[in-house]
Amino acid sequence: SRRRAHCSLRMSKPTSAKPSEAYMARKRNAAKVNAVTTGEAPWGNIETNVLSKPPENVSADASWASVIGMWLLLPLNILQAIFGALLPIVYRNYSWWAAQSVGCGRPFLLAWTWWRYVLTGLLALLLPCAGGGSRLRLFRWEWAAFGKGEYWYHGEGVWAWTYAMVDAIQKGSQARKAAFGCIAAAIPDLFPKGILIFLPNSGKSPEAEASPAAEEKNEWWWMRQEFHKIFFAGNPGYYERLQNIGPYLKKNGVVPDRSKLDDKEYLNGLVVQCVMCAIRGGRERQGARATSRLPHKLAPTDRYVIFDAYAEGGTIGSTGLDRSEPANWDHAEYEPIWLSPDEVSQMVNWRGYAAYWVLPRLLQRFLFNFLIGRVKGLRKDSADLVDRHRLRAPFEKMNSQLPVQYRSEYGVELMDKVFFIFGFAGIGGTSAGVESTGQFLQGKTGEIGDGLVTFPPGYDGLAMWKDGDSSTRHNFIREVCRLDPPVTSATTSFVAEKTILLYNGVGCPNACGGNKETTFPKGTLNQYTLSMANRDPATFAEPQTFNPSREELDKALPS
Repeated sequence: SRRRAHCSLRMSKPTSAKPSEAYMARKRNAAKVNAVTTGEAPWGNIETNVLSKPPENVSADASWASVIGMWLLLPLNILQAIFGALLPIVYRNYSWWAAQSVGCGRPFLLAWTWWRYVLTGLLALLLPCAGGGSRLRLFRWEWAAFGKGEYWYHGEGVWAWTYAMVDAIQKGSQARKAAFGCIAAAIPDLFPKGILIFLPNSGKSPEAEASPAAEEKNEWWWMRQEFHKIFFAGNPGYYERLQNIGPYLKKNGVVPDRSKLDDKEYLNGLVVQCVMCAIRGGRERQGARATSRLPHKLAPTDRYVIFDAYAEGGTIGSTGLDRSEPANWDHAEYEPIWLSPDEVSQMVNWRGYAAYWVLPRLLQRFLFNFLIGRVKGLRKDSADLVDRHRLRAPFEKMNSQLPVQYRSEYGVELMDKVFFIFGFAGIGGTSAGVESTGQFLQGKTGEIGDGLVTFPPGYDGLAMWKDGDSSTRHNFIREVCRLDPPVTSATTSFVAEKTILLYNGVGCPNACGGNKETTFPKGTLNQYTLSMANRDPATFAEPQTFNPSREELDKALPS
């Protein structure tokens, strides 16, 4: 009995066995849920918690096995691509096969249709007889290949171009999804997951069904609402900094040089500094107080910092931009950031890498993810910049103010989504507009190329800008963006099954010609081309003529 008692005592002693992995996983998950719910999500690491996550939206024909096949048959693929890029009738046939593949879910057995198709699109963009390096030229070439009707097929969906259709899409409900350039987006390595351009702008999301507080507002609404609240309307000193960007550049030694209107890297660098100054400002200063002396609505003449100085031949800040006293940065809650040359050289890549985002995952993998690696490096550089300048606070605040179901697990994940807006649209889009405006001021057409823009006799853009009032300058930029929009097209999807007239019909692989009714299911990608809609002769008289005084300029679609 003593032995049994002794054994019983020994058995009752606590053991040092490790908890099961399942238990620990549940514990970690509970901690994550609690952190997200309370708004105290950890910051995390951009590489570990964002960039290293497994890829999504990977179809079987974009698998690594498919890439190997594409390389093994590369000579044949290139030969077919040459014929496709030179002969519209062949390109149309390739598009039909791609559509069949999409209808079947893009299986591995039809991967060969995409090998030649993506190479054909790339060659068509580059060859002078087709795109000639211009996206607008490529759009028009594809449109002509499909008979110059209302629609054509490219990628994984249907493209629309008339002003009436594009205007209706922009003003209506858009069933967006994770797609870019009318093809599934490579996430999360090329694009962050859940960015605004991937979110539908109407309808109750599945998450909102279980959350009465969210009511009818979806993730797009909340992200946009909190983004504007944190980084614009609620950003201390934002309007003051916006009003004083001219003196700010002058203070940091920026001297205008008209010869640099063709220097893209220089112009893009100025855009980077302006965006970082206006949107965020800089590091929070202890004991500082906010100032909001300036009205929220600024006069148009106060916005054209760079080109006013170039047209006048003076210095930035000498053309009316500094009529009011320069901002008293010592009393601003946030002092402005002036990035170092190395930081600027990193951030200008948001413009320099613009072409990378258009390439589908199959092509990215065909290039062994070299371009994706550069984009991931850029996103990491952006996260490092936020850390280096101690700018985590606004991103953490935005994450905590989102409804629980829309909060990111890590602060750096939300920062990555938001900074993509700053980089892709704020830096990349603005830089594109600045580059084009610089070209049009000199009577040049830039990346569009000759033949798609006509300047009136005796045109002198710099004189027009110098002698014009604020309204003239405003219209000048609007007309530039009508002819050469920073955003040439955007992706949505059909909200219901739709039957359209398509030249040759996507269901007609032969060369018979003529239109055919073709039905596409709900969810089919739908690309709307702003660059062509703003040249629709049904809306714009002499659409290719540069005319800032045109009566219908207010109809130009925003990009």
